[in-house]
Amino acid sequence: MTTLVLVAFSCLAFSGTRVAITVDDLPAHGPLLEGQTRIAIAKKMLEVFNKHKIPHVYAFINAGKESKDTGKAGDREDLKSVMKLWVEMGHPLANHTYTHPSINKISVEEYKQQIELNEPILKELGSGYDWKFFRYPFLHEGADMPTRNAIRAHLKQRGYRIAQVTIDFEDWAWNEPYVRCVKTNNQKLISKLKKSFMKNAVDNLKRAEKISMALFGRQIDHILLLHVGAFDAEMMDELLTSYKKAGVQFISLNEAAKDEVYSIDPGIASKAGSELTYQYMKSKGIKHQDIGLQPYKAYPKELIETACI
Repeated sequence: MTTLVLVAFSCLAFSGTRVAITVDDLPAHGPLLEGQTRIAIAKKMLEVFNKHKIPHVYAFINAGKESKDTGKAGDREDLKSVMKLWVEMGHPLANHTYTHPSINKISVEEYKQQIELNEPILKELGSGYDWKFFRYPFLHEGADMPTRNAIRAHLKQRGYRIAQVTIDFEDWAWNEPYVRCVKTNNQKLISKLKKSFMKNAVDNLKRAEKISMALFGRQIDHILLLHVGAFDAEMMDELLTSYKKAGVQFISLNEAAKDEVYSIDPGIASKAGSELTYQYMKSKGIKHQDIGLQPYKAYPKELIETACI
């Protein structure tokens, strides 16, 4: 097992950080702008990925998710078209459970069924790729060790690798306020949302780099979590451009998963979900101040919750 190494990262330079982009909640996440479709969001994101030559952006799907936008009888087929488009434009699909439940709210057996119910469409649409990556909804892995271990054993038995996360700036939080502000044409607050989104994105990239150097004495291959939302689609080009300027080299999830850090099991249970690096810190009793960091601050809650209400 790899040993965690604490080092003083202040004297170490960060360059050429490698990041795999992954996208959760296909085919539907968050509200739509007026007249917008789910397939339009996916297409906009995919076009940006291909413009920046991002290799194999895995989308973690919930094949049983219902659209709440129109209530049409054809919504399920429309949502399937989103998943088909993802593959047609050169990017893989993987498993995120059938309807996105938290393991904290259903039984182990129900959760196993959620994993298996998602497999037929993955076999149908994703047969050209290795679709046996699994990401836990909400990053919840189990509130107690028996639950956590039972799900892990089931995933292993079915041939899955866990798609962990090391960069999560809570991009999902901006989608609802953005749709509200577009509806009221509040350009001032839309500008604030964009600036705060980018600040969180860059700050958390730097934070992930520092944590990696402090824990492992090197820059690991990172995995970034994003969502298939209206604001994500709007901001994707600026986000990728900014990360490139910060020295990021984009790689595939398959490539990132080869890093030995993803073979380490922190061996802890928690009701909350978190990045893999934070799980390591908790397992070793390492606090933020021990590695020269301030406690983590989430998205700008006041702005997110009150913008254009």
